[in-house]
Amino acid sequence: MEDSSSEGPDDATVCGQPLADQAKFQPIDRTRSSPSLHLPDDRWMTVLETQCTFPPEIFHGVMLNLVKNPNITSSHLFRADIFYDSGDNAAHDHEGGTPDLLKHLKAEYRPLTASLPDYELIRTIVRQLIPRNPQLDRPLVQTCHFFQKLGEHEECNVVLYVPHAQQADDMPFYHPAVAKLAFLHSWRYADNDPNDDPQALGSISVSYSLFPNTTLTTKLERTALRLLQTVHKHGQGQLAGYEKRVHLDQIIPQKRYQDTYAKLKAKYGRQLAEQWVEVTDPGKHVFEDIGIAAFLIELWRDMYDLPAGDAAAAQPDDSSAVDSSDKRDSTPFPGFVDIGCGNGLLVYILLSEGYPGWGFDARQRKTWSIFPSHIQDRLKQQLLVPDIFTATSSASSESQSDTLYHNGVFEPGTFIVSNHADELTPWTPLLAYQNNSAFIAIPCCSRDLSGARFRAPPTTKATKQVPARLPQQETITPQQSTPVGDGEQSLQVNKAVQAAETGSLKRTEAQKKMPSAYSTLCSYVSSLAEEVGFEAEREVLRIPSTRNQCIVGGRRKQNPAESGRHHDEGRRDTLVAVVERELGKSIEVVGKEWVERAEKLAKKPGSGH
Repeated sequence: MEDSSSEGPDDATVCGQPLADQAKFQPIDRTRSSPSLHLPDDRWMTVLETQCTFPPEIFHGVMLNLVKNPNITSSHLFRADIFYDSGDNAAHDHEGGTPDLLKHLKAEYRPLTASLPDYELIRTIVRQLIPRNPQLDRPLVQTCHFFQKLGEHEECNVVLYVPHAQQADDMPFYHPAVAKLAFLHSWRYADNDPNDDPQALGSISVSYSLFPNTTLTTKLERTALRLLQTVHKHGQGQLAGYEKRVHLDQIIPQKRYQDTYAKLKAKYGRQLAEQWVEVTDPGKHVFEDIGIAAFLIELWRDMYDLPAGDAAAAQPDDSSAVDSSDKRDSTPFPGFVDIGCGNGLLVYILLSEGYPGWGFDARQRKTWSIFPSHIQDRLKQQLLVPDIFTATSSASSESQSDTLYHNGVFEPGTFIVSNHADELTPWTPLLAYQNNSAFIAIPCCSRDLSGARFRAPPTTKATKQVPARLPQQETITPQQSTPVGDGEQSLQVNKAVQAAETGSLKRTEAQKKMPSAYSTLCSYVSSLAEEVGFEAEREVLRIPSTRNQCIVGGRRKQNPAESGRHHDEGRRDTLVAVVERELGKSIEVVGKEWVERAEKLAKKPGSGH
């Protein structure tokens, strides 16, 4: 790197180059130049390098995130299990012998020592890379060292990956076949005092230490390009103020979910995909339902005491198994019902794993025929007409004899599953409330409590919160308006700014921040759950679907409104009040509309879901 000009860069340039150009990913081939790292007895080769504008603290944060989440750089990986993390005491641990924590680790999980001349070791992490398909790839243990070197006008940080492998043949497919891998971030301060707010020129590079008798292959070059591009993208993104909007694994830890998912996938994935009889894509529906089943199994481990001897009761053989004292509830598993069960895959998997339950749908699916007879017996073709409708419904006795109805009253406590159930989605927390049950709802299409299509508001009408207006509906107040011409006092007041007036379909910044229809639907279902006394928890599921948010109602709050009233009567009155308030119609009218829509739905051909 060259020194900056004596006059110093202005706000738009650094070392003669525009900041925007430095922020772009522009990799430079370094294979024919001297390596950035020099270590004795190592065959280091710097493969690629690019400029950057993010400082060392962002680089450290990005690399720490990539160490803990290797699935970001490889789709073949699930996650990393951390066996050891020195935190900020790496130098002390390294120089002071074996700390007590390491003495309790198996030899293969202990960190491999490493040093860089003139660098200080600031952190050491030992991780195990967990492949997505354990039948094809094996896990790999790896030591990750964080080094730092501080100069008068420059700071360098190195993250060194050391696989616990002796030769190239020991490396799994998802990891480059190299002895070591290093990322170097160099940051040169333009000002004399690095404590000031400097304009600086930075660079990041990726280097390999090759195994003996191996050469740099095209695959290794492609891998280096991918890794460097990922680090650069995440670093520049954080510098620009990017904040992660989706947070996973809020209810169930990632390790427990993914371990259970891998077992279910190996057990059912190929079998179900090969037997698929629907016209829809089995790659989506099969693995989506396997993922939901894995989440439910781990959720139920936390909530219930599972029957001894059942497959469901088998605890995972790892340290993340749930202690019985940490369970939310000590009641036995009450069974489940999948309302709107569709293709029945979820019911099949849960029953096969030892969880008692059943499912029903308005239309029978072709998939039901591929299941064993005892599974088919647990799948019913029924229309759900909530109990508060059946007493007031004006549906003819003839229509009720043609179609089998279910009134939504289950065995008390039955766990209610609603997976993309559309019309039944907003009813899920209400049915759970009526049955004194817990529930999970995974919304898809937006329907109101009468089954009609609508755009759900973010909250129920009981919540006094005025939703944000569309930007096109905002009006200009006299204080916000500006003169039309020079010296004129005429103002454009209370005129709605319509997109059609500008001729542009580009979304404004205000529009970009507006919640989507799916987001407001999830919020609406959560609001319904909160209103009837649930502590609604939200989670983004790791499933191959854009409709991947779920609402879990596992805990109930005290509802003083029901005190002193008959249990069933009080709950029924509450549900009637909620439905009439939300729709602005009597319960008799809503019930009639619901039955009419349900009967039309039953006549439609079944889909693959």
